[in-house]
Amino acid sequence: MPDGKQLVQRMFEEVINARNVGLIDEVFDPAFVSHTAQGDLDREGFRAFVNGWIAAFPDLHCEISQMVSEGDRVSWTIRATGTMKGEFNGMPPSGKQMDFLSMNHGIFRGDKAQEHWVVMDMITMLTQLGFMPPQG
Repeated sequence: MPDGKQLVQRMFEEVINARNVGLIDEVFDPAFVSHTAQGDLDREGFRAFVNGWIAAFPDLHCEISQMVSEGDRVSWTIRATGTMKGEFNGMPPSGKQMDFLSMNHGIFRGDKAQEHWVVMDMITMLTQLGFMPPQG
């Protein structure tokens, strides 16, 4: 049975980077919830977010830069890069590149992701994509 760190690696290597979104059903519990600044997402909402992210950023790549675990909890940092070629969350394609970090924490039981919290550096991302002015 995989541990939480292995599941996190699988989520990003296979689901995001390899675009195998169907794997969400295998890795995420049916009662999964992701807590984001925009609100909570259930498993289907998370799938829709991933599909939208991949469609908007066809060269999207996520790299795990740090990961620690204790018991059923794992915390990790993601560096996300990509070029905005499609609409995302109501924003038109900018053609610009993003390169930002997100901090994540999750609960994993058995071989499934149960719960997730994420804080994304939205200011950096929106500035890079041209939707916010540079911060002074």
